[in-house]
Amino acid sequence: MTTDSPSYDLVISGGRVIDPANGVDALLDVAVSDGRIAAVAGGIDTSNTTRVIDATGFTVTPGLIDLHTHVAAGIRKPAGEDLMVSPDVAGVIAGVTTVLDAGSTGALNIGGFVNAVAPQAITRVLALISVGSIGVTNIPEVRTAEDIDPAATVEAIQSSPDIIKGVKVRMVSPGITALGIGLPRAGKAIAREAGVPIMVHVGDIYGQDPAAAEITPELLTSVLTAGDIVTHTLSGQVGALLADGSLLSQAQEARANGVYFDVGVGGSNFSFEAGQQVIDAGFIPDTISSDITVMSRFPGPVFSLTECMGKVMSLGISFEDAIRMTTSRPAEFLRMSDEIGSLSVGMGADISILELVEGDFKFHGTNGSFGTGTQAIRPVLAVREGIPMPVDFGPRPWGWLPSKNDQFTRPAAAPEPVQSVQAAPSPPIPATSTIPPAPTPPTASPAPTPPPSTGRDE
Repeated sequence: MTTDSPSYDLVISGGRVIDPANGVDALLDVAVSDGRIAAVAGGIDTSNTTRVIDATGFTVTPGLIDLHTHVAAGIRKPAGEDLMVSPDVAGVIAGVTTVLDAGSTGALNIGGFVNAVAPQAITRVLALISVGSIGVTNIPEVRTAEDIDPAATVEAIQSSPDIIKGVKVRMVSPGITALGIGLPRAGKAIAREAGVPIMVHVGDIYGQDPAAAEITPELLTSVLTAGDIVTHTLSGQVGALLADGSLLSQAQEARANGVYFDVGVGGSNFSFEAGQQVIDAGFIPDTISSDITVMSRFPGPVFSLTECMGKVMSLGISFEDAIRMTTSRPAEFLRMSDEIGSLSVGMGADISILELVEGDFKFHGTNGSFGTGTQAIRPVLAVREGIPMPVDFGPRPWGWLPSKNDQFTRPAAAPEPVQSVQAAPSPPIPATSTIPPAPTPPTASPAPTPPPSTGRDE
């Protein structure tokens, strides 16, 4: 070592770095200093580095962004929460560094989210405010126009612009029955006044009201504008993007107008059959998100953002595109590409380390449906503002990976990245231990079939 060696707090070495925003896909090292990306290059000198993580055999990406979650745990109940998860459950302990809560709270209770939930999280927490005054803490959040308070909603957005990034509207019964196209128009008016985008849930998961199918084409072309986003792109519910098995032409028109389209798996909003029809029509979603709740985490079909990425990959989307759909693209929607979604030097050091596992996997969809795929993703580590955050055991009895299809036996999991700690300027100290690999899924016992939707899940 020389005294001129660069000094780093952390170097992640030897991994496959995929950074879509910068067009990078190569075996490189990533160096971090003072919570920011200091260098991305091959053969970074680690002789003056405090901590080294060997990511050989793993993929290193910008910190994953989950653009549709429900992470307002503690807002509804002091204990026994059965709807919302906490931000870090959806976030850093699942390998994700940024989560966007999509309408869990509204104008009358988002103060609790901004002041109590978000500050306690390690994960970066952002929010969309519900058009309904108390959000989905009480479902249905919109029954009549009296459940919407435009002035208070605009005031809330303008009071907390660092956290509240837009407006959320769900096109579900009884709101669409009572208000029709007036429901999304009300949300859009609020968003326009506040200068933020709107996210619209399509697919009536509650009433399957035929009105939903009639409203969606008008929504896509007459309400949404550039920068807005549709969630549940791969849903098979009434009022989603398919009509008689064909993609709505208005979806293509909306995309041409600059509207984004998000997956938002959720408990009732992802169909392998409908999803394949949408993708086969050449309509590829812009972003992948989980729509995670308590009900969809352990019994499924969500489980985690990485499992949702695997579901979409099973429909023909590449691993590389799945990374783009959970890093640079959601950052664009959030208008935060200068802060998150890439590994550009000088950016905050939010990083995800993932394992791409080959096998024969069974992915779960809505109401017990399933699809199969040959690749799955296991989160290994999240780095949040330069600090490594280990993931938890995972939502399944055997860890993070999906259940196996038939009698497939997954090869033994690769070990976790080796982490070494050294006192600069001494030579690196060899790692003395590794985190034990996750247990292998059983070969003959299928995972339990997720229960039908209770009507409370998004």
